[in-house]
Amino acid sequence: MLTGANFKIEEADRAVPKASFSGRLVRSLFSLGVHADLAVSSIVRRTLICVFFFYTFGAQAVTIHVVRPVEAEELSMPIGFTFVVGTVSPPDSVVTCNGTLCDVDEDGAFLGFVPIRLNQGWLERKGQLCDAEFTFVARHEDEMAREVIDVFTPRSPSAAKLAQAVFEPEKTARVLRDQWVGLEGDNLGDVALIPKDARVQVASGSASNYTCRLPQGEEITISASELETDEGAGVAELTPKVFHIPDQTEISPFWKASAECPRAWGFWAFSEGEHLDVKVKCSLRQAEGPVDESRPLNDFKICLDPGHHPDPGAIGPRGFEERHSTLLIAHETAELLRAEGAEVEFTREEDPLPLKERHARIHHMNPDIMVSIHNNSVGDGDDPRLRRGTQTFYLYPWSKPLAEEVHHAILEELGTQDRGCIQRNLYMTRYPGCPSILIEPEYLIIPDQEKKFMNPEYRHRLATAIVKGIRNFVLRTTSNAS
Repeated sequence: MLTGANFKIEEADRAVPKASFSGRLVRSLFSLGVHADLAVSSIVRRTLICVFFFYTFGAQAVTIHVVRPVEAEELSMPIGFTFVVGTVSPPDSVVTCNGTLCDVDEDGAFLGFVPIRLNQGWLERKGQLCDAEFTFVARHEDEMAREVIDVFTPRSPSAAKLAQAVFEPEKTARVLRDQWVGLEGDNLGDVALIPKDARVQVASGSASNYTCRLPQGEEITISASELETDEGAGVAELTPKVFHIPDQTEISPFWKASAECPRAWGFWAFSEGEHLDVKVKCSLRQAEGPVDESRPLNDFKICLDPGHHPDPGAIGPRGFEERHSTLLIAHETAELLRAEGAEVEFTREEDPLPLKERHARIHHMNPDIMVSIHNNSVGDGDDPRLRRGTQTFYLYPWSKPLAEEVHHAILEELGTQDRGCIQRNLYMTRYPGCPSILIEPEYLIIPDQEKKFMNPEYRHRLATAIVKGIRNFVLRTTSNAS
């Protein structure tokens, strides 16, 4: 691997490239043909012609394919550094971007953490006014390739169109479908149900999201596609319901533990006007009878959520997409779970399923456990070369032990660094109906880790770890219950 860190190439990457050796040789031979003495032997001429054809047709052309950034991509920051990935051929080429050397893997996959280079003006690309560029230069011996990708940052007029606009006075909007929204702050783990057709006040918004205010003053974010912003829209009597969940013995103000239901393993709520029907899941498994410790997953219904699609998710330098990787991992995991007696369903297969439709799909399945499978990435300003290891996320108290067991099993099986088992308000961890977690085993955008995800043996080991974690969770829960 060629490593670059913060090394700089001292030259103007936008300069016109020097002629290759073969190009210079053509001009030299042409000059020789014009000025050479007629007495030059035919042997010398033939030798020169052979050399010409060898360097013209035998030299390896340099090609570069940039995966990230893409043309007209929106960056989250105008100044600083961000990551770039792609492939180069021949694989022992030297790659720079905006003057900074990139790391190149043995097969030509490259990764760089490079400065954002701002332009003086705007260039229109794919309908966006781009104000920054990434200039890639690949060199191999005397051959060279160059590619420029234009992007836009928060300083571009295109970004201003996407920015949050404050509404004064606030707008009224109707919610188009039930929304489960996690609340941030000191009560992380609390959740609000915004019922379909409810009326909410919109304080600010952009083309993608609206910031809405609840009656008690809490601010929540709802996708713009989930709201209809017409004056007087919605039913005033349908109000958001906030659930305070300190632990598994209370979902305030709607439920408290009892002898018949000593702890919650999830819940669901249905709102009709001012009436709210809350159904608490009192047992981890829906099936009747005790759990067989020799075959603990028997009769468990498990939902696997292959992350992303229609969006590709993270994309590795070689072009391996997260949505394909997660589906392959899910299939491998499902095969192992079914071999242990579990019933397995997917939120999606090859057909796309938008993120905001996944809660409804899971609720229709009514599983005992849900695991959302992802591959990790980073944002602008974050150096991916420093990011290695496994993260696992949960939100509710009944999801924490599942997250801990799966997280530990992945660390043990794959030998990855521990980047934490973390309580986080994510869309998939907000599903309240059962223990629900989201796993990020490693970083797809890093060349050597992308190579792992592309390897069937690695995916099998990861699937084995997921199943082991689920099995240990069930045994731990059964042991604690007894």
